Amino acid sequence: MSKYSLTPVHDFEKWDEFVEKSLEGTIFSSSDYIQAIEKPYELFYVLKGEEKKAGVSLILSDDRSGCVLDDLVIYNGIFFNFDPTMKSVKSRTERFEITEFIIQELDKRYLPVEMALAPQFEDMRPFLWHNYHSALSEKIYNCDLRYTSYLDISELVFNKNEENTKLFRNLDTLRQRNIREGRKKGAKVVAGRDIQLFLDFYSETLRAQEQSVDAKKEQRMGNLIESLLPKGKAFMYSSENSDGEVGYITIFCKDKKRAYYLFGAGHLQLADRYLGTLSFWEAFGYLARDQGVRQVDLEGVNSPNRGSFKLSFGGDLRSYFQVYKPHNLSDLHR
Repeated sequence: MSKYSLTPVHDFEKWDEFVEKSLEGTIFSSSDYIQAIEKPYELFYVLKGEEKKAGVSLILSDDRSGCVLDDLVIYNGIFFNFDPTMKSVKSRTERFEITEFIIQELDKRYLPVEMALAPQFEDMRPFLWHNYHSALSEKIYNCDLRYTSYLDISELVFNKNEENTKLFRNLDTLRQRNIREGRKKGAKVVAGRDIQLFLDFYSETLRAQEQSVDAKKEQRMGNLIESLLPKGKAFMYSSENSDGEVGYITIFCKDKKRAYYLFGAGHLQLADRYLGTLSFWEAFGYLARDQGVRQVDLEGVNSPNRGSFKLSFGGDLRSYFQVYKPHNLSDLHR
């Protein structure tokens, strides 16, 4: 019999405190966020006796038979209770055991099993070793290596001359030129709340890329933003040219650890191409000075175009994993 047990979460206030204290916990597992994405979900504690050792945050399929990835949930899955008094060797062993226990429990409850673990989740061995000698691919976890970029924006708190900051000097030359051009032409970035305008830009961008517009997803995005903005969990910034025309909108969410780039889209018909860069750059300043944010996760650099743009702001490359245990072999090729 295992020394660990899995128990559902009933008190959201205590759950959110647990998420905030965990090194692996992010806003995407908070009750405000997960209730706003309009998908079935399940939240669990891992207990050792009465002590909370870990949390598990899952998005479920519509029929609740599997836990699945969702485009609006960047990280979820497993996060641990942070105990600074525990020796690292003991902590590593315990986290390994807890992860093994969680994997076994999820196997009993869900098919498929999919999670996107935060960059702070370090030890993938329990997933890699699960059913290690099995000849059946559907019994083995697949660990998909992903990347994001972390940006230190703490210098912007002090209102220094931006071009004297290390952050500005580390920008790609084109980004520096975009910012200078925006300043010269009288562009500005303001806090915004026009969710419909953002959604219009988003749809316009998809159509320009010859991608289909998912009306249900778009509605979920709008409802998520509308839910988080008044709670101070998300922030929208609009860049305007000198004529007051909005050219680009960025949306970030935040917890007590960092801010996360959530969405962005621009007005494709405007010729002021510098407005996208300026929207990001000024948002960093607002987040640092007004919201006390010191670090931004630019949330995914896993496609050539978006990855190149985000990495052009500098930052540190961080790896994370999406894990899959398919219901059948065809799930591997979704």
